Amino acid sequence: MGCSAVYEVIGEDELAWLQASAEGPSETFDIIESSLGKAVACAVVALLALAAGGFLALTASRIAEHLSGGLSLVLWGLALALLVAGLAGLSLAEALRRRHGARVLTVSRDTLRFADDIELPWETFDSYEADQRLLSTSLLFAIAAYAQMPSLPNVGLASLAAPHVQPVPGGLRIKIWMCTPKVNGRTLDYQALANLLFPYLEGAQARRTLSRLYPEVENIGGMR
Repeated sequence: MGCSAVYEVIGEDELAWLQASAEGPSETFDIIESSLGKAVACAVVALLALAAGGFLALTASRIAEHLSGGLSLVLWGLALALLVAGLAGLSLAEALRRRHGARVLTVSRDTLRFADDIELPWETFDSYEADQRLLSTSLLFAIAAYAQMPSLPNVGLASLAAPHVQPVPGGLRIKIWMCTPKVNGRTLDYQALANLLFPYLEGAQARRTLSRLYPEVENIGGMR
């Protein structure tokens, strides 16, 4: 199929747009985890829970002979719950401290390299979305119909202490979350993060479309 046929298939304007999009950004950068603030906050709350649990336990033991059996059980139950919550909070704080400064993603013109050293071409994905919640920001990538779902390790709770990419149940999607993403020292919210990544995905999709329409067009628009 000659170059003129490409124009017939998608039109001159569409081809020009694809060529412009195929240039895409060429900068390579890392998305870094920033979780120290949340680790400190979690530790403070955990220590308060431990202090409250310890106080209730001490109170219950000192006045046990003056309490009814039911009230004593309530006090000990509350004390135990607070102590367990405090210990769990300290464990979470330590996990978040270990995450701080970790590389979440390396973004380049053609690939995404996850912290697990799993590298995937941008054209593996047909879309992505950024989701921000109270304590975390997530990136969800949808695997394209023509691509293969990558084999991912089952990390479980290990994802608390390090940014691991994980499969999303029920579909061809993968997910990675972070407390606060930073790029070149700048903190990004979910919208800024989505806007930063979009030209990379758009460029990869445009290059793939052009190469599928006509292999020689790979040399058009700066494709390499």
